[in-house]
Amino acid sequence: MPERYATVDEFLAAQSPERRADVESLRALVREAEPGLTEIVKWNSPDYTLDGVDRLTVNAAGKGPVRLVLHHGTERAEDKGAAPRFAGDPDGLLTWHSDIRASFALPAAGELAGRRDGLVAVVRAWLAET
Repeated sequence: MPERYATVDEFLAAQSPERRADVESLRALVREAEPGLTEIVKWNSPDYTLDGVDRLTVNAAGKGPVRLVLHHGTERAEDKGAAPRFAGDPDGLLTWHSDIRASFALPAAGELAGRRDGLVAVVRAWLAET
């Protein structure tokens, strides 16, 4: 069974140096997009709330790339077969998992600088959605 983390610092301390660097890159991107988010640990990962609602979660589990999951918490019904209505991703950076949940993988270090502005814009548009 995976370890349970009480704080983001505990979560980060348990990551490999490479994984930690990737998580820190996503954390910086999230803070740039909206410095007023509250960072907590939920679902055993760094999670960001806006006005008390979970909106973003870092997924660093497994061997694949670190991802940022964009969602609307657990209160909103999710339809995995429905198309999303989100218009804030003109460049198609998101991978959709349902009508209200999407994610993007952290780009490779050499690609992040060129995609950063677009990713920050998508996160800002997502957080503006109600």
